[in-house]
Amino acid sequence: MNPTLLAFLTLNTALTLAAFTAPAQSQPPPAAAEGDALTNELFRPFEILVGEWDVRPTDDEAVAAIIRVRWGPNHSYLWYASSLLFGGHEEPHLEGMLVWNAVHKNLDMLFSMDLRTGKVQEQGTMSAQADGTIVREITAIYGEGAHGMGMPPIGPEGATAQFRETYKKISDDKILTSAMRKTKTGWVATFPGSDHLVMTRRSG
Repeated sequence: MNPTLLAFLTLNTALTLAAFTAPAQSQPPPAAAEGDALTNELFRPFEILVGEWDVRPTDDEAVAAIIRVRWGPNHSYLWYASSLLFGGHEEPHLEGMLVWNAVHKNLDMLFSMDLRTGKVQEQGTMSAQADGTIVREITAIYGEGAHGMGMPPIGPEGATAQFRETYKKISDDKILTSAMRKTKTGWVATFPGSDHLVMTRRSG
């Protein structure tokens, strides 16, 4: 082999090995810890929701739904999903993301509410009031053929409806929630009993 080529390959190999075996302290420290701390602070009013929750009409009644809320990578957003229970079987209801809006100082929300066809979405915001109550302001958007609660059949032009859900902390393991629908005469329960529901943290 050409002596010059051999010297070049030997030097190149040595430099490559040095790069992989350099002491760990020579690498710059990761900045994730500072970012996580900041993100945690931004989401502080909403972190009570993180976890898995059974939803009941009252403390003593059977579970009607399950809500699951978890962190995205590095606490950068919240993932939110709910399922309805029918005969003990979970039926996925909605799923989506809550992302911090640095201008409006709240969370922006985008959920799919029809996990079979994708014809229905919920968009809106989640914000925290002075007393700690969390409010989810919702615009539901229906595509043709979707079924809107209290609405006529949806045509090709689509349709929208307004909803509101609130979450009031009772303890770290219990939240009172209400789901309301806006009508021409005012706010009404989205479904019977939805104006007063109980969320309890699931064990295990």
